Amino acid sequence: MYFLSTRSLRCTGLVFTVCTLLAGCSGTPEDQPDTASVKGLVVMEGEPIEGAVVTFAPEAGRPSTGITNSQGIFELAYNPTTKGAKIGKHTVRISTARYVENPDGTTTEMKEVIPAKYNESSSLTVEVKPGENDFPFKLDKE
Repeated sequence: MYFLSTRSLRCTGLVFTVCTLLAGCSGTPEDQPDTASVKGLVVMEGEPIEGAVVTFAPEAGRPSTGITNSQGIFELAYNPTTKGAKIGKHTVRISTARYVENPDGTTTEMKEVIPAKYNESSSLTVEVKPGENDFPFKLDKE
């Protein structure tokens, strides 16, 4: 009888531990701030920039990122399951410097074509508001 009681307690403890861990990893809505849809366009000297990484960094918290397509259009993602960006003020960084994995498993280094004032030394700021946001960025080479 004592064996069954100990075994029952162990099983109950195991179930409680697993449930607690799963609840902690579930990503409840309280863990995520309010976000809003963010799309935009990146052009430099009138030409769309393809393959640029656009990052919106809030004053506090997780940044959102997106990559421009061949028309220079991007859409931000806050995390793998949530599109958009945190509501509030953001510093914007736009960069083409990155490594891209090729279909054959090799990588290609993409060179930076955007001036530092738009990425590492960026002074671009925007305010993400509730609802849909559309930000066109017209960059110059100087």
